[in-house]
Amino acid sequence: MQGPSTKSFRQAFLENLLISLQLQQEHTSKHDSSSLGAAMSLHERKLAVKSSADVAMAAARGPGARWTRAILAPASSACKVQRCRRIVIRCRGHKRTLKRSARGGGGSTSNGGEVARRLVRRRTMALREVIPGGRDAAVDEATLLREAMDYVVHLRAQVDVLRQVSEAVQRSGSSILQ
Repeated sequence: MQGPSTKSFRQAFLENLLISLQLQQEHTSKHDSSSLGAAMSLHERKLAVKSSADVAMAAARGPGARWTRAILAPASSACKVQRCRRIVIRCRGHKRTLKRSARGGGGSTSNGGEVARRLVRRRTMALREVIPGGRDAAVDEATLLREAMDYVVHLRAQVDVLRQVSEAVQRSGSSILQ
């Protein structure tokens, strides 16, 4: 596993992002020639960049977390280009099965305890909806929280790298205009 703040993670993320974006462009140009040059809408571009960034982040993270497998599984089935498949296969190749500890029961039956349990259950369900792979029933709360923390840390790294790329593109664009 590469930490999100390491140079190797950022480098792997950028490499995977560039490959994925190139593949998106190749895929779009093939379809544009057959559809009389219909350009991608802004919304379609946004979705293409987001999915490319998510796949690149999951591939750079490695196969240790559920959320990476949840992101890469649909990408591997939807991706038609061989180079994109190689990225996904390289990342998914080292699957590890994780043993989950059984849930413990118990607790007080007081009214305050019941309200707290309902609140925790409601927030856990909301978290399951946000984290890729969180809807899996086999994930206990402790694993879900670890996955959420890992996912958020990597999302933050993704934002930082994309912000740096955006600033570099803006700087290069402004230097060309001058």
